[in-house]
Amino acid sequence: MNIEYMTKVKENPKINNFVNRGFSEEKIQKIESKYNKGKKFPKAFREFLFLAGDFNNFGFDDIDGIIELQELAKEELEMAGQKVEKPFFAFDVYNSQYSVIFLDETKDDPKVYLISPFLAKGGEMPLIKPNGWEFTTLVNEHIHRVKNNIPF
Repeated sequence: MNIEYMTKVKENPKINNFVNRGFSEEKIQKIESKYNKGKKFPKAFREFLFLAGDFNNFGFDDIDGIIELQELAKEELEMAGQKVEKPFFAFDVYNSQYSVIFLDETKDDPKVYLISPFLAKGGEMPLIKPNGWEFTTLVNEHIHRVKNNIPF
């Protein structure tokens, strides 16, 4: 796969003794088939999956794996009585707040959003909120922080 966006991930396969593990292109296609009706994910996200989708060394919390994270997000939305109408793919979770990309957006480097099922249920914040980052910039910031021991 030609890497255009995830150059920092490619340049940092190992940080603090943690090594990135990616998915094969075949596995990425299977994930796209299941979660995006066979349409390709945005290019930057496909590169992420290829280089570090199975495990990453820059702090994205994928629980037991990025596939399991999709199921957890759906379960928590249901438990909170919330529904997201747009197709999304979660890549990180912290305190039941999911970092996601929306799959109906057409940019190669998608914007990142937060989905907060329980905070929305309690009226503390909207269900969907832009987090102000594009995917590549967020990944690069995470790499910078891990390498320099800066909290998230």
